Amino acid sequence: MRILLCVAGMPCAEKTVALTGEIARATGASVTMLHVLRRGVPRECGQQVLEAAREVIPDLEVTTRLRRGDPAGRILAEIREDAYDLVAVGANRRPDLARRLLGSVSTQIVARAPISVLIGRPKRRGVKRVLICTGGLDIAEPVIQVGAWLAEATGARATLLHVLGPVPEMYAGLEEFQETLPELLRTDTPIARHLRNGAGILTQHRLKAELRIRQGVAAEEILLEAREGDYDLVVVGASETAGRLRRWLLGDVTRQVADAAPCSVLVVKGRLFATTPGAAGRGHSAGAAEPGATSGRRSED
Repeated sequence: MRILLCVAGMPCAEKTVALTGEIARATGASVTMLHVLRRGVPRECGQQVLEAAREVIPDLEVTTRLRRGDPAGRILAEIREDAYDLVAVGANRRPDLARRLLGSVSTQIVARAPISVLIGRPKRRGVKRVLICTGGLDIAEPVIQVGAWLAEATGARATLLHVLGPVPEMYAGLEEFQETLPELLRTDTPIARHLRNGAGILTQHRLKAELRIRQGVAAEEILLEAREGDYDLVVVGASETAGRLRRWLLGDVTRQVADAAPCSVLVVKGRLFATTPGAAGRGHSAGAAEPGATSGRRSED
């Protein structure tokens, strides 16, 4: 796996760098570190940012790249020009109205990047608990596979969450649905089959199959579970069906979770690994770069 780690500045990006380093060590991924200079900023400032970021993960081989221009545009160009599997960016620091309407860098990357996106947020610890969110759609199985793979590689505890739509008042008794989960899993309903399949994927990755069901608006319930469960990473799929206007003005589930989650978020847009289930993190030297990547290698515009 190849990771593009985007560093806006230090020390604000330190947690994102550390999280990316943890994932790289666990999965044997190579890391390319990118900093984009705005107009008029001396090149030396960018070099200092990259050097400070490298000090956070000194044990990893890192290729550094320095570019100049619009941050989102240059990051997307870098993704198009090279074969990355994952791009890591820092979270929005000021989610005000202007940023929501025009799109912060991280929001633009989540919406436009053709590869999976990791949004780093400060956390007091490493990846200990992973929340894998599934809606039972076509994207669900890749999301579960990637979430389980990362949980196995990092030694984290994984929980699979499925959110049911809001229940009409006439069916208010279903609000106790969580208590009947074992009974649900014994049925032959689409939801039960989907959850059993998800549990099987977790088991393939040598993880305990922890399942959760919530009812309500999907984004709200995911965010509530993320807060109440003290998770370190939320894994969601990319919402491909929402129209552009709705995606930018109202926001879809993916964007709402990416913007407001209390922890880091991984937006899955495809497979991140070439290993077979249950083999995550094995057969690799920790932090080894792919052929052609060398420690401290630099590329500048």
